[in-house]
Amino acid sequence: MRSTIAEINLSNLRHNLKMMRQAARGADIMPVIKADAYGHGAIRIAQELRKENVEILGVAFADEALRLRQSGDTGEIFILIPGTDYDIELYCAYNLQTSVEDFEVLQKLSNEAIKRNMKIKAHLFINTGMNRDGIEPKNALKFRKDCDSLAGIEIIGILTHLAGSELEDKSFSNFQIKQFNDTIKILKDNNYHFKYIHAFNSGGVLNFYEPNYNIARCGISMFGYMDYPKMSNTLNLKPIMTIKSKIININYINPGDNVGYSRKYISQKIKKVAVVPFGYGDGYHRILSGKAECLIRGKRFKIISTICMDQCLIDIDNEDIQIGEEVVFLGNQGNDIITAYELAELMGTIPYEITTAIKERVPRVYIE
Repeated sequence: MRSTIAEINLSNLRHNLKMMRQAARGADIMPVIKADAYGHGAIRIAQELRKENVEILGVAFADEALRLRQSGDTGEIFILIPGTDYDIELYCAYNLQTSVEDFEVLQKLSNEAIKRNMKIKAHLFINTGMNRDGIEPKNALKFRKDCDSLAGIEIIGILTHLAGSELEDKSFSNFQIKQFNDTIKILKDNNYHFKYIHAFNSGGVLNFYEPNYNIARCGISMFGYMDYPKMSNTLNLKPIMTIKSKIININYINPGDNVGYSRKYISQKIKKVAVVPFGYGDGYHRILSGKAECLIRGKRFKIISTICMDQCLIDIDNEDIQIGEEVVFLGNQGNDIITAYELAELMGTIPYEITTAIKERVPRVYIE
């Protein structure tokens, strides 16, 4: 195994699930484990969540569900992004639930299900203002009535997606929630009812409550993060990923010496530079060059020069640090911690991008 690993704390995963269940106030949690569980390893994460009596898992695409089925998962799996013609056989072959927005695709899906003597469970996706996926509210009743003609489809759910559930200004989210509730009422008044009603992602669970919504789609919160630190602190979430490696070489540098590619760093003094086998080919973004820090012996050291594809360079000054010592790039060591929030701020992005960027060639090691 490589000296560079992503250590995944399963105890913290269970803790986060417990916290989100409490925050959801009676709604079932649908952990969203798309993008390889936000970089944490979807198969093993799914296995652990199933042990905690999670009935339904969410993914973005049918191909992601296929991997789970091939690993032996037999539970309910929901596809968040409405599918296309390409997905039809997968939905049927692996008994997947899906969101829907396109009636022609739904017709084809129904025909395939009838051939297989089965029904596919579907959720109507209502576009309330995200303007990315979904059926326009004004068209929802006609769409649902048209579904009555599809013998291979069972409409069991209805959903929408909030565009800014994390924002302090809740006015647009409240507008979306009203749009969604009004649409549900129109459908119910026409005798269309739903087993599952869902709109809230992790931020929505924290900032809103609707007693009739009985599923909460929680993604990033499962892994210890939210959009902002104060949100995860409010929910007492714990990050579950630590990225660590080991020093493989130490170079002795004189004033005027170049360090790394493109002569981006010329030393001004005598110092030592540690070489660590972790780079942008592993998902440690090149934009962090000269900005990010790491932890060695619980102390912070600067990443210098240009982050390479497979390695990075650390200014250890003249500290008595040795080859083989542990280096932490994400996570805690001693009394200090580097979070995805910190790296995201340096990059001008969100914590989601930090964990999902970690490539498969970094081994995931699961601990309790």
